[in-house]
Amino acid sequence: MSSLVIEPTNGEISAEPKAHSNLPLRGIAKILLVDDEERNLEVLESILASPDLQLIRAQTPEAALLALVRDEFACIVLDVQMPGMTGLELASLIKTRKRCSHVPIIFLTAFFNSERDILQGYGAGAVDYLTKPLNPQILKSKVGVFVDLFNSNRALMALNDTLEQEIARRQHVEEALNRANTELASVNHSLRNQIREREQLETAVLNISEQEQQRIGQDLHDGLCQYLTGLKFRSTLLEQKLQKHGIAEAADARMIESLLSQAIEHARHLARGLNPVRLEADGLAIALRELAASVASLFGVRCTFLCPSPIPRIDQPRAIHLFRIAQEATSNAIKHGRATTIVIQLNHQPGNIDLTVEDDGRGLSKEIRDQRGTGMYIMNYRARTIGATLEIQPGANGGVTVTCSLPCERTPLAETQ
Repeated sequence: MSSLVIEPTNGEISAEPKAHSNLPLRGIAKILLVDDEERNLEVLESILASPDLQLIRAQTPEAALLALVRDEFACIVLDVQMPGMTGLELASLIKTRKRCSHVPIIFLTAFFNSERDILQGYGAGAVDYLTKPLNPQILKSKVGVFVDLFNSNRALMALNDTLEQEIARRQHVEEALNRANTELASVNHSLRNQIREREQLETAVLNISEQEQQRIGQDLHDGLCQYLTGLKFRSTLLEQKLQKHGIAEAADARMIESLLSQAIEHARHLARGLNPVRLEADGLAIALRELAASVASLFGVRCTFLCPSPIPRIDQPRAIHLFRIAQEATSNAIKHGRATTIVIQLNHQPGNIDLTVEDDGRGLSKEIRDQRGTGMYIMNYRARTIGATLEIQPGANGGVTVTCSLPCERTPLAETQ
């Protein structure tokens, strides 16, 4: 329990609480403020008050846990020093609950005076912490980053829901067309018009989803990765200072540096998967090689890429569709097939470029045999969009083999990637 002091800024920040308007909850991110002192909560509300935010108070750990059961939050601003259950203990408890374990926590404290205290805070589940006296602009900026990520994730989920609904409707239309083949020609004509409209809508939704993935990937690369790299640099300097003075905690700083390196690499793999920017610069082969490396690193499986012969250059739209097909096939191999070995191969045959993804998993599931399910439907749709054919067959030694054949004109060959 400590009093919340505001660090002076160029602007004037009022410590008086502000009344919240009765805005609709849809589209508004919720922030959970946890502090046993009402005065401190009033100060936090005055700093973060915004029409786009709904601020929820909790003066006890029990009230905070109850709020997390009832609502979904973009982030938690949590005071470390509280009577009874401390903020560190509450954060550890929050991270054990599936519903709220992913919610980022910002600690507010005047008591982190050593690197060990900082490590304890991160170990309890914090993603960041601010020390008192508090700088209002820094708090608003950090909360804003998590709110933006929360809103981006919510928007992407909404786009995916829309795509799945349209895909389901498209399947129903196709089934209706099969039943109507024996009816009047006018009915068939009407259904064909509906199908064309559905295809146009599916293409638009797929393009929007692709753009949103690329934007989030760019944000991860240019934002989060740069921020983590800065933290790693500071950790290196801290380790050097501690070693210079013979302080044993230098090992702790080295551990933080190692963890940050892993986090940076993980974030870069995610960014490459969401936004394969190297398709445009270096070609499909290098992008697939990076996909194989990313899958091996993230999921702990053996994933390799083979390209035994030079491949003609492919325009970016078709290359992106082929890349996404390979991405979906590897995801299915891991998620549904429980594969331990995956081979991605790109071959140039006369008149065709063949993309093959082969795994050693559990074989063809009912979903794969029936060519149903969102993932299978999207792979087939992508192949049809670029004029390619898609085949899914049992592998020679078990597992599944996915082959996408793209017709190509005789064009100069690129260098072997």
